[in-house]
Amino acid sequence: MLDAMSGRFAVVLNRNAKKVTEKVEELSGELVPPDDLFLSSSAEESEVIARTIVERGYEAVFAGGGDGTVMHIINQLATYPLEQQPAIGILKLGTGNAMARMVSSGNVSGDLKTYITSATREYVPLSLVEAENNRFPFAGLGVDAEILNDYSSVREGVGQNPVLKPILQTVGGYFVSFFSRTMPRRTAQAFKESNKAKITVKSGICTQVNSQGEAIATFQPGDVLYDGPLLAGLVGTVPYYGYGLKILPFANVDPMRFQLRLATMPTFKALMSLPSVWKGEYEGEGMLDFLAEQIEFSYDAPAPFQMGGDAAGERDRVLFTIVPNAVRLIKLL
Repeated sequence: MLDAMSGRFAVVLNRNAKKVTEKVEELSGELVPPDDLFLSSSAEESEVIARTIVERGYEAVFAGGGDGTVMHIINQLATYPLEQQPAIGILKLGTGNAMARMVSSGNVSGDLKTYITSATREYVPLSLVEAENNRFPFAGLGVDAEILNDYSSVREGVGQNPVLKPILQTVGGYFVSFFSRTMPRRTAQAFKESNKAKITVKSGICTQVNSQGEAIATFQPGDVLYDGPLLAGLVGTVPYYGYGLKILPFANVDPMRFQLRLATMPTFKALMSLPSVWKGEYEGEGMLDFLAEQIEFSYDAPAPFQMGGDAAGERDRVLFTIVPNAVRLIKLL
């Protein structure tokens, strides 16, 4: 076992994550003392683990298991005073790994050894979005959450099928879900009246930006940013939505504001535009981008909702608020 050159740290692994194998657990156990290695299988266990981490006063905690695992830990730790919260390291062991791409090499052994042997620390302050007493790096209402719900259903339906399971645990799973469930449903609803949304500035100055990120308009509290049919509304403080999809290219340009992206185009135009949207290079009509501190979505009828890549049912009203520099991420790239 390597000798640490700084304060004590913990490792939390989510046993439900596909890449958290026995080999990963054994490897982590070779680098971390047994008392500092935590294995979690449920939200209840993560709550106990977070309390233990705070009580022991760890300098840092590494979370392995994807965005959901990291956010569970961050939200549990957020219930304690900021000075008691450790820095967060991310081990790239999930499916989406939106945050891990910013700070992790993707090699569990390499990342832990780098942290253990390094005489210096490099941190990345990350702002988060908050809604319904939860913090997250990105969220969405509309078709993106609908696809996510369909993706979850497809994965559950396939179960342990040895042929399809590996495909569904990659970005290919989203394509399968879209073409097999979301698109047929959307096609059947093509001639029905679209769900309408109103997006309102609740506090702070909101800036609309063009496809190059340049300011083109400003809005005050109380102003309505959009009122009409909406394919999807996305918010976030990280550019990536998982799988390297750069859907929010301006998300981390201002730590005091999150990016709001409104897709107002028809479903089929959005489908044709996916390659450029996923690269963060889309230019054209049907996409509105803003930087905001606090905005509210209000729908005529409940719309699918997701937070941090986790399906969260449906909502007809959601208030999103920026939490500046909410967490310190350990950079190991």
